[in-house]
Amino acid sequence: MNFAGWREVSMVDYPGKIALTLFTSGCNFDCPYCHNAELKKKVEHTLKEDTVFDFIDYRRRVYDAIVVTGGEPSLYSSELIDFLMRLRESFPEKLLKVDTNGSNPDFIDRLYGIVEFVALDIKALDYSSFSNTSFYTILESLEAVKHFLDYEIRLTMYPPFIKEEDFPKYIKLLEGVKRVAVQQYRPVDSVQPYDMSVLEHFVKMLKPHVQQAYIKF
Repeated sequence: MNFAGWREVSMVDYPGKIALTLFTSGCNFDCPYCHNAELKKKVEHTLKEDTVFDFIDYRRRVYDAIVVTGGEPSLYSSELIDFLMRLRESFPEKLLKVDTNGSNPDFIDRLYGIVEFVALDIKALDYSSFSNTSFYTILESLEAVKHFLDYEIRLTMYPPFIKEEDFPKYIKLLEGVKRVAVQQYRPVDSVQPYDMSVLEHFVKMLKPHVQQAYIKF
């Protein structure tokens, strides 16, 4: 499998680890605040798999982990699964992580036993304005990630999607999960982000109900 690009060294994509991050292109969501907007549409994947494997092998001592993000990686479901299995066979000591928007719970199930870590984005309580994915599908994905050795639920605090009056609903939804990352929305339009005090308040509300909750920058 080839890729749209990479981040050669990342200290943030796998918590507490040094990672090589690989990017797929194309996404089935159209979130207005997307921080990788250039990858919403599929582009030619010019980063060859052989180049990736040679690079990891050359810097084997540098990396703790390999991360696949997007775009939306699940759009390459079987192809990506096969790549990850080859990666696991060639570099059994490396931790593997995949980021996903949760639109394909079957893909998440297939990752079990191959990757250690899955990060799932919860975008809103109503997905109708930016996707054709039902919230019931997202709930299936939320249950699927709970089987992994490690996982993270990420909430980007875009005020039109995640409203303050809905904070109690999110707390109920996330009851008992392992890790919740509350991410500040970076302005890309006229919508102003929440004051940091709102995020801090939300994290404080979450902490009694989840194993770990924190603001992720």
